[in-house]
Amino acid sequence: MPPCVIEKDRSRALYTVMWLCTLAAWCVSLSTATSDIFTCSVPEDPVSARFGHVATMPCWLTPSMNAEDLEVRWYRPKDFDNPVLLYRERKIQEASQQSQFEGRTSLGLREVTSEGLKGGDVTLKLVNVTLRDQGEYVCYVSSNQGYEIASVFLNVTVMGSPPLLSAVRTDADSVNVSCVSHGWKPRPRLQWSDGRQTLKPEKLDYSSGANGLVSAHSWVLSSPSSAPWVSCSLVLSEGEELEGRVDLRNLASVPETSSGLQTAVIILALLLLLSVVFIGVFYKKRGNKSTRVPEGDIVDIKTMSQVEDLVDIETMRQAGVDVTLDPKTAHRHLTVSQNGKIVRDSEDNVCPPGNRAYILGTHGFTSGNSAYWEVRLDKENVGIKESWWVGLASGSVKRQGDVPATPSNGFWFLSSDKEKGLRLNMTPNILLPANPRPQTLGVYLDYDKGVLSFINVKDNKLIVTVRAMFIGEVFPLFNPGKGDKAPMTILDVSRYKTDTVKVSVSERESNVAPPVEEAETDALLASNQSHNHQTSESKDR
Repeated sequence: MPPCVIEKDRSRALYTVMWLCTLAAWCVSLSTATSDIFTCSVPEDPVSARFGHVATMPCWLTPSMNAEDLEVRWYRPKDFDNPVLLYRERKIQEASQQSQFEGRTSLGLREVTSEGLKGGDVTLKLVNVTLRDQGEYVCYVSSNQGYEIASVFLNVTVMGSPPLLSAVRTDADSVNVSCVSHGWKPRPRLQWSDGRQTLKPEKLDYSSGANGLVSAHSWVLSSPSSAPWVSCSLVLSEGEELEGRVDLRNLASVPETSSGLQTAVIILALLLLLSVVFIGVFYKKRGNKSTRVPEGDIVDIKTMSQVEDLVDIETMRQAGVDVTLDPKTAHRHLTVSQNGKIVRDSEDNVCPPGNRAYILGTHGFTSGNSAYWEVRLDKENVGIKESWWVGLASGSVKRQGDVPATPSNGFWFLSSDKEKGLRLNMTPNILLPANPRPQTLGVYLDYDKGVLSFINVKDNKLIVTVRAMFIGEVFPLFNPGKGDKAPMTILDVSRYKTDTVKVSVSERESNVAPPVEEAETDALLASNQSHNHQTSESKDR
């Protein structure tokens, strides 16, 4: 073969190889194209959000540029085709969104001055954060010239239940104070104080449940002569703290027998077992004789945090009942509206000792009943009530006369006063954190299970649950306290009873503390203010 032909074949082969290499490189660049125009920027540290609150996961383009015509996709790792949020063709594409995030995601702002998409801000906003939301999120932005990705990690924190404190006197000047709280994430820092100094606990234990939430148990010894009260605080971070206090000044003395110590040990053991689903009836030993806990006494107390499977107000509302006040049971100190839905203190009579001016509902509950009702404890432009009782009373209290308002006498209620906040009617009283006081209080009763729960409706959070042994018919109990400008209003919860118990976040917020019988409320306030004015004039004369 002539040399010229051989040379031409070599040139063609070399040209073919170069063309194939160029084509291969171009194909690879198409399949793995990244943008030389912008990059995705995210924070270096994980983002934290409180359970039930809003999470903001910042992601922005560098340099800043208009992203309105780009595709923005947020997704969990290895789940590109089922996005958390997809923005394409200048709108949110909801059809392909994961069901877990339906109605909870949108494009947010990484800072107040952000211009949003126009300024290249593609931040993800996630509302009503749940425990399942914790983890990694991928920010993906693509144009016709390529794409960029970056990852943000979300930590979900949970504020646990208000610390539950109880005090037992061990000798003349020594008190054993225990503190229990459940449902924290991550593990909180627990600290004791008597107002003057930090106290060292005798014991501090943490335990984790199947859902990963942490419980804290601790106790400390203190002296009433050195400090009038002791507090137990649980802290996640600055500004995320719950505190409970117990008054040491009014504790009963311990009898000079071994039964006093035995009783203290029994009570302390029960408090350390609060996380158990059920605590049976226990016995107190006095010498060689055993006596059963009187029926009606509270045998278990527990508080829980705002966690998905613990508090479901919508489900409770399906047991909603129409509660009306019974004027026949009203103390003369009280003023009741004509429709039996509003009660407040009256200036016509002096409040009885111990603020015992209460009123019962017209209809009671017995075996086979579960019931739910709500009480509004504030009024617009007036403020939140600080003094009140809400709970249950046995039908026997109608004929008992003036007896101590204790569980053994047929009273089970949550109360509030201006100085000491929320408490249960036990001996000694168990104090609960008073901040914030509930604007609307929900009460749930399961008679057969002996369960009575109190719920902060606005915050969708359980305040406390008690277990008791009810006998006979029990009635809703109300005491509006003395001196508050706001009345106590029973709300209509029957309208919540529907075929479905699923309510959206916006519907839930709009259902909180609806205005009920405003005209009658205003009339009661006006009447009371008028009486106050007349009283002051008579005093001046």
